[in-house]
Amino acid sequence: MTTRTGLQVFLTVIAFAIAALGLPPHLTAQQNSSPVLTEAPAGDGTPVPRTPDGRADLSGFWNKGTHPNTSAPIEPLPFTAEGLKAFNDVANLIDPTSYCRFPGIPRMNSSPYPMEIVQLPDRVIFLYEYMHNFRVIWTDGRQHRPTWPTTLMGDSVGWWEGDTLVIDTVNLSGDTWLDSHGNRHSDELHVVERWRRISANELWYEATIDDPKFYTEPWTTGWVMPLAPPDWELMEYACTDNNRDAEEGLLQPGALDGSGRDGTAIATPSTYR
Repeated sequence: MTTRTGLQVFLTVIAFAIAALGLPPHLTAQQNSSPVLTEAPAGDGTPVPRTPDGRADLSGFWNKGTHPNTSAPIEPLPFTAEGLKAFNDVANLIDPTSYCRFPGIPRMNSSPYPMEIVQLPDRVIFLYEYMHNFRVIWTDGRQHRPTWPTTLMGDSVGWWEGDTLVIDTVNLSGDTWLDSHGNRHSDELHVVERWRRISANELWYEATIDDPKFYTEPWTTGWVMPLAPPDWELMEYACTDNNRDAEEGLLQPGALDGSGRDGTAIATPSTYR
């Protein structure tokens, strides 16, 4: 049994133990997520809440769930030669989040644990339980900062297209992965996200990946985030506490979802069940 498989078993046992104690459900490993899609589905028919100015209201607590492979409905991805090499090299690399590094965009939105959206007239604020991260997306017409440094989460600005919040992110470092499947990107990554409330209970999330160094053309992926139960709250998250795997050199190379690489553009199936 590999270290990653042993950890997966341990997390499953812990999840059942937490459920038995009656603790909030988002403390468990969230494996039951909506499918990854390439276009928004119809909502469930419940009316979309609106702000006083008539715009669709994205505010609320949302269960992001877990989406390990965000390219599933698109594979094989349109790799360049350099992108394919980077994809297959995942078998030799340790996932950056194993070192408690911020996951970047769009991975922050396919990682587990809930988030809260606070919508204001001139900005939209995203509060993430995962890694206690946050994003402030200004929608007041400002452009990308001319002196913004390259960072893990990048430089984001937003605007509204009807009821859809569009977020444009640049200046992302090449030190993150697109997801826990090991899809890669370069330092030329440009991400355009679209957020739209499709019902009272559902939020559609879409991300277009534009990276000419690793992909011959942009590709788009998305999924639905359900509204969290009314008693959910954001809780403490600590990545570094008792992280013996990192401290003692026990981290293993490869994708966190257990998929492998055989040199082709499609990963071998995950070993986790």
